[in-house]
Amino acid sequence: MFFRSSDIMITSTCVVRHADNVRFDLTEIEAPYIVRHGRGAGFRVGREIRARYRSADVRLFYTTNAPTFSAVRRALIRALEQRGNPLPI
Repeated sequence: MFFRSSDIMITSTCVVRHADNVRFDLTEIEAPYIVRHGRGAGFRVGREIRARYRSADVRLFYTTNAPTFSAVRRALIRALEQRGNPLPI
């Protein structure tokens, strides 16, 4: 287990979004990247992690909480590294 919260769980085999009970197999996640939303001028800046999954562009995670985003990002990096094919995000 790399990360667990009420929103998301990251293990050595998958990423699970709890809100919609969607499961992404780590072996099929390719080219993850970060998208920032908003400018921060009085608004909370949103951040998301997206990736290619089974030939579709998907949202793995989204939050406006910077510390949570950093923790999820680190957990995903560690899970992908353990898989043997590290992908920097």
